Amino acid sequence: MRAQRTDGGLHVQAIAGSHVILFGFDWPEARAGQLQGFAIHRTDHETGRADWLEAQKRYATTDPGTGKDTRVSTRNHPLQTFQWADYTVRPGVDYTYRIVALGGTPAALSVLAEVDVPVRTITRTASGHAVHFNRGAIAAQEYARRFANRAPEDVPNNQAFEWLSRGLFESLLAFIAQAQAGDALHAAIYEARHAPVLEALRAARERGVAVRIIYDAKENGDDDSPSYPREENIGELDMAHLADIGIARENNPGYIAHNKFIVLSTQGTPHAVWGGSLNWSQNGFFGQLNTGHEVWDATVAQQFLAYWQLLAADPASVALRAAITTAFPLPAQWPDGCTPVFSPRKERDALDRYIAEIHEADAVLLTLAFSIDDRLGQALVPEHRGVRYVLMDGLKGNKKQVEKIGRIVRDIRATESGRVAMGAYLRTNALDQFLLERSNAMAQHVQFIHTKFMLIDPLGKRPLVISGSANFSLASSKQNDENMLVIANDHEVADIYLGEFMRSYTHYAFRDAVRSAMASGTLFASNPLVEDCSWAQAYYGTGFRSRQRNYFSRSAV
Repeated sequence: MRAQRTDGGLHVQAIAGSHVILFGFDWPEARAGQLQGFAIHRTDHETGRADWLEAQKRYATTDPGTGKDTRVSTRNHPLQTFQWADYTVRPGVDYTYRIVALGGTPAALSVLAEVDVPVRTITRTASGHAVHFNRGAIAAQEYARRFANRAPEDVPNNQAFEWLSRGLFESLLAFIAQAQAGDALHAAIYEARHAPVLEALRAARERGVAVRIIYDAKENGDDDSPSYPREENIGELDMAHLADIGIARENNPGYIAHNKFIVLSTQGTPHAVWGGSLNWSQNGFFGQLNTGHEVWDATVAQQFLAYWQLLAADPASVALRAAITTAFPLPAQWPDGCTPVFSPRKERDALDRYIAEIHEADAVLLTLAFSIDDRLGQALVPEHRGVRYVLMDGLKGNKKQVEKIGRIVRDIRATESGRVAMGAYLRTNALDQFLLERSNAMAQHVQFIHTKFMLIDPLGKRPLVISGSANFSLASSKQNDENMLVIANDHEVADIYLGEFMRSYTHYAFRDAVRSAMASGTLFASNPLVEDCSWAQAYYGTGFRSRQRNYFSRSAV
């Protein structure tokens, strides 16, 4: 849900997702010289707890002298930004936020204006979507604070794994647990390598659920390396006593069976689907950033089951492309609601449709786990009146590929409208300011960002969310087994994805900036809060910060 309040020149918009509430602030430019920043007070109506929220940055002159692993109250050390988020909320809870614009001096802050904003976080949307993101941040100051950088398996009572999962792992187990005797679960998965999920499926089978699993079994190895993920998938399914219900996807060994979904059918009727970007692996649940997206809609579930049935025959790619293109034609326009898009297709028409949405959009937010498609890069590079955010795992491929992607990234960053952040650990020459962060030892191929979603005007009149297993590439369009959800005009779904994007983007943009400073030989320093109110002026005019202030503080609906 969204809520806006205005009083005394202060305007606030709160955008509530499930685990994130995003805030956009606005303040009259003529009074920018009075503004020290914003304080935030939160009341949790479930627990009754009411507190001033805390942040990391502080004034030098009133610094309480606490250590680098502690935060300070925003009432005494206000936020000097027009866009902020609370990442400590829980789904399905009512909160009231008091946002206070502060003036005066650091030693004598005074109230300029304040507003109260009530919001409620989302458990499941009115349209039947439940969206789950893991923490995606084992490289985090908070992980270092909580667990002293111990490996997750060394932290008692699975506390670290639970914190990293943030409900993602638990949501998949809960989805599987919905199936009872007489029901069915039809899964298609690239990596079936996390034993607890397979154990949950075995338990479902034992209570009378019909379980079938299509898995990637392509023979793509050589003398030096085994076929991946074929050998691990076969081994894990065998250990879980599920080999007899597995369906090996072996045809087209040059391509991958990259789906990650389960269809739940109740007494013979498809009822819901659980999908997203998540491979069933330890890194998928607890390391790299991933999403699990439930859709409780019989029509959508039926389409996924029909697609699953095509895959179950292990068809050759030419026949499969023709069958999918015929059975699942693209609509002339994306209708309101949820439209599944399945691959491989004869053409890259779906991908090009996504890209075409970028040109006139006021805001585009995009995650990329691997490369940047040429046409996608061309759409992001031109200067634009709006804002474009790209969050990438990193520059990958051979030397030529890395150089090409690097040029696209540089071109986007050269615009006033574009910002790119890449996954990075906080490895600094300023550990007096920050805690050392541990690396993701669970990772094999993707360290940081594994989500595949694009948001088109998420705060506009008709937001578009595109999310699933496909990496916005030619291969994911015409070669691999993939699925995407195109969700149009669903503001609740857009709000969830927007908050989660900004959470991860902010996390890695900071680390990327630190890494860039180190690479240039610059001593990175985290500046204290500005004490003379001059900080706000950078948020007006025509630059990126001004556009960001305008976009996040006021939505179309």
